[in-house]
Amino acid sequence: MELRIDSSGPYPVARIWGEIRSEDAPTFVEEIHPLVAQSDSKLAIDLSGVSFLDSTGLASLINVVTRARLASGRTILVSPTPFVAGVFDVTNLDQWFEIAGDLDEAAKYFSAGD
Repeated sequence: MELRIDSSGPYPVARIWGEIRSEDAPTFVEEIHPLVAQSDSKLAIDLSGVSFLDSTGLASLINVVTRARLASGRTILVSPTPFVAGVFDVTNLDQWFEIAGDLDEAAKYFSAGD
């Protein structure tokens, strides 16, 4: 897994490439959890480069979104690949996550919540 955080815009964007597996969970937590720990945080997670995610990777995404919600923040998942979208669909998490087709759509979601 490769993870880069872009904080140059109005909210951070976490861009992830490769596979999100159990061995990536510590890095994922270390890098992303601080971005949602503050009250009213906004975070977009760009999944357009993710080719695979295992159950621990899925749990990591759930954990980040839950932490954000507990702090009255929002995390929007952006552009999941067909594989990742299929995982969300099979687990019915596509109904629980906020998912945007691209970063422009995510920005509209964030603006609507202000």
